[in-house]
Amino acid sequence: MFDLTGKNVCYVADCGGIALETCKVLMTKNIAKLAILHSVENPQAIAQLQSIKPSTQIFFWTYDVTMAREDMKQYFDEVMVQMDYIDVLINGATLCDERNINDTINTNLTGMMNTCATVLPYMDKAQLGKGGLIVNVTSVVGLDPSPVFCAYSASKFGVIGFTRSLADPLYYTQNGVAVMAVCCGPTKMFVDRELTAFLSYGQPFVDRLRTAPCQSATICAKNIVKAIECAENGRIWIADKGGLELVKLHWYWHMADQLLNYMHSPEEEKEDD
Repeated sequence: MFDLTGKNVCYVADCGGIALETCKVLMTKNIAKLAILHSVENPQAIAQLQSIKPSTQIFFWTYDVTMAREDMKQYFDEVMVQMDYIDVLINGATLCDERNINDTINTNLTGMMNTCATVLPYMDKAQLGKGGLIVNVTSVVGLDPSPVFCAYSASKFGVIGFTRSLADPLYYTQNGVAVMAVCCGPTKMFVDRELTAFLSYGQPFVDRLRTAPCQSATICAKNIVKAIECAENGRIWIADKGGLELVKLHWYWHMADQLLNYMHSPEEEKEDD
């Protein structure tokens, strides 16, 4: 079990929907500090969170997840003055806009990767940190394709690929930062939005989603935190229909044993070769 008591948590997402409900649950876990980073501040939500646990320090920073990595570095230098260190980084910024592929990819994938690359040195036990956990909150359409949200699905597939790559023991054994993902099923809040299919043929299906049975953001959030408390490097979870399920990962391409052994063998052995 990953004990959240006394932990400093940084959540990159909006102050609504799944993110807000997840923060509510986190506030019941006796965390020390909670940093929320998003482009728009929600004072009412912050006040609501603070009322749950007045002793937990809450910070908000206006943050554009699509900014350049160089700008992120300067930004997080300031964040760390207040946070001291980050135990848990949660990436939850998301956008589903099939008419704007660039923004969808930049928000869901590129921004998440740049955030991880920027924050990792502050968490890396061999650098400025003491290890920790990165949680990428993504979607079930990152595991199975969506016939209507093609760009959104592609970005979420990228999140899973990045998560599994960054969780490789090559990194984890040295930096002490575990990486996992939670794939959320559709919520009522998601399907109530004005959504557009990638191609017009899929729009009737998108329109019918409004009446489809979906989980609530509250239930999904509880399962996200449950997955965090069951954290183990490389794990991928599905939070859908009120339940939490561990994904059985499958490898389609098996790296040649010689190359795999080479990657994980000490430098001295390579020099001898």
